[in-house]
Amino acid sequence: MEFSVMQLLLELLQRAGISVCIVGELALNYYNAPRIVHDLELCVREDDLTTAASIFQSTEYWISPQKPILFTDRYYRLSPLEQNIISPEEHYEFQGTYSKELLDTVPAHQIATLPLPRFAPLFRGLCTIYIETREVTAAIAAEMLVDGMDIDEHWCHRHFDPSHQAVLNFALNLVRGKASRIADFSMNEVTCFIVDKHELQNLRGVPGFSRSTVD
Repeated sequence: MEFSVMQLLLELLQRAGISVCIVGELALNYYNAPRIVHDLELCVREDDLTTAASIFQSTEYWISPQKPILFTDRYYRLSPLEQNIISPEEHYEFQGTYSKELLDTVPAHQIATLPLPRFAPLFRGLCTIYIETREVTAAIAAEMLVDGMDIDEHWCHRHFDPSHQAVLNFALNLVRGKASRIADFSMNEVTCFIVDKHELQNLRGVPGFSRSTVD
């Protein structure tokens, strides 16, 4: 999907006063998971879902066939939505380098305009979705986030609620499988998506990762 189309779709909601967060393939790209962005997947407050859908339906004739896919903050476990979105100010203060996976789709100077999710709630949400629904796509996305940012067991214990043991155990199992996902012929030293410690250090500094907190 072209960036100009993404901007248009986001602006349609923002002009209507609807808070929106990018999820799906583009959010995975931001956290260094290699996915081709076929669709723009957006998360809105549950109360705004009907209005958001009607906005897109009313403009369908000039944005088709590139239609957005809508989810609720309740489904993605991103409520309250506004608190789980990276602020533009965090991007303006960032002096590092974004993942090449995102830069293949979005110009660096435009990243601050995108309402992207914080890492911890996004990852926890995907793990929770899988445990509660057995939705395989959520499990795949969660696994890609582990490999994209080199999540370890200490991080999981720090950011997951221990009372949700099944969700935590699922995340820990993804972490324990990191080494097995690096191909024998690969030169990568960290994960199947991260070449070396230098790349990892750059990735860990992106807005939304280090400031992620426990719910």
